[in-house]
Order: sequence, then structure tokens, then C-alpha cells
Amino acid sequence: MEPSDGDLVLAAQRGDAQSLAVLLMRHRAAMHAVAAAVMGAGPDVEDVVQDASLVAITDIGRIRDPSLARAWLTGTTRNLARAWLRRREALPTQLADIPSPNEVERRIEEAVLHDWVWEAISGLSAPLHDVVVLRYFTMAASYDAIAAALGIPVGTVRSRLHDARASLVSRLRELEATAADDHCRLTLARGRLFAAIISEYNRGDEPTLLASALTDDARLTVTGSDEQLVGPAAITRGLSGDIEAGVRLNLLRVVAGAGLTVVEGTFCNPADAPDHCPPFTTQIYRHRGEEQVVSLHLAYSRG
Repeated sequence: MEPSDGDLVLAAQRGDAQSLAVLLMRHRAAMHAVAAAVMGAGPDVEDVVQDASLVAITDIGRIRDPSLARAWLTGTTRNLARAWLRRREALPTQLADIPSPNEVERRIEEAVLHDWVWEAISGLSAPLHDVVVLRYFTMAASYDAIAAALGIPVGTVRSRLHDARASLVSRLRELEATAADDHCRLTLARGRLFAAIISEYNRGDEPTLLASALTDDARLTVTGSDEQLVGPAAITRGLSGDIEAGVRLNLLRVVAGAGLTVVEGTFCNPADAPDHCPPFTTQIYRHRGEEQVVSLHLAYSRG
């Protein structure tokens, strides 16, 4: 006897990945039909269905009546499809975008299935992994912001996100119903590392902690600049101007992934140089092992 929707929801809320996968597969056709009815036929229908599946991963714990899972899934799909239409109508000359993260996912790291989701994300290829981390876990979440942060065309961001969603949903179905604690450990370790690095920066000290984390061939790049700094000495020397000017950084978030850390923060400029740095920064660190930094890319924005 097949489990009911209610049984599957309750099991998924307890962290049973297989039950959630079965639930999504059971209602995938209905979700697809709803999206197509709202949007019309086209490749973006599949994007919306996959986004709705990610919402289910994130918010499965919020379903109050487990027996209404089908209505909840199709309703979520319908809302995302309508949001897609609104965005396309607002931008008639541009490629239609998928709904914003505020409409699609709340922070997955706060979800019941947090570790399971991160295990799946960590199994993506590096190009797909990076766009997923930026899209769903940072404030650099628009296609334009991701493209700027990674130095790739917007069209490439779109295609990688499409491939990433498909791979992620497929991988989630394959995982066992056990949560991995590796990501929790990695997040704590990276959080401590970068909190200490930022604290040193804000004291106006030499960035010795960052220097010790950099490999000998580490490279620093900046969005909008062709300049490249290579090696710990050159990189820390390049940052010394901001430190000496009295710029300070308010750490907003550290997001850790496989071989990647995204650090977000806001700059506080000195009174005599209020425009020294743009107010917002997204910093992308690539790692060898858990802490060694092989590259650092800095992206800045006005908000």
C-alpha cells in the first residue's frame, strides 16, 4: 500500500529525503500542468516547476495540513508562474527571469533538511555549484550580480542555473535519508576563519590571518578591473590602502560550500573619505582543502 501524501509530508518533515522525493515525483505532472496553464508552453515552465520543488525542500516544515500537499505544491507553482509572467511583462525587451529568491526560497540553511540539501549542492560541478550558492544563499542573487561576481555572461548564468536545478533535483532523489553533518562543521570552521580575518581588518592590523590562509600562488581579482595580484605579499599590500585609510567592514554573512566561501559585508568609510569604497561587497574565496585560499575575487555594488 502506497503511503498517503500526509504520511510522506510527515516523514519528510522528520528529515526523510526519500519521502520528499516521492512526494515531488507524485505531483510533478500536476505542477507542470499548472505552470503551463499560467505561462503557456515553453522551456521556462520546467524552470518554474523546479523552483517550486526547491520551495518544497525549503518549506516542507511549514505545511500545516499534510493531507493538502498536492494543493500546496500546485498553489506554490501557480504563484511562481504568475511571478514569472509579471517579471516578463515588466521587462518586455529582456529575457524573462525566474522569480526572485524572496519569492522562491527562504534561506535553505534554515530548513529542516539543511544538511541534506547542502550535501546535494556540494555534489554539483564547480560551475553549477557556484551559481547555486550565489543565487540562493547570498544577496548577490540577481542574474546580473552573479554574472559580475563570477565574471561570466548573464546568459551563462541563466543556463547554468537551469542545469543546476535539474541536477540538484535529480541528486536529491538519489540521496539516502540521512543528513550529513560535514556542512555544519565546514560552515562553523569557515565562519570562525573569516570572522577572525575581518576582525583583524577592522582593528587596522596587518592582515596576517588572511596572508597565512593564502597559497603562494593565490590570485586576487576585482570586478571591472584587469589588474591581478598574485601571492600573499602582493594581495595583502593591495588591501593595505583601505586599512590605512580607516575603512572598516561589517560582516553580514559567510556562506561555505565545497571549495568556495562567499563573504558578504558593508563597508564603513572614514568621515574624510565617505566614498572610498562602495557600500556593499561580495567576496568569493576559492579553497584548496578547507582553509587554504587559492583565489579571491572582490565585487562591489551600491546596494
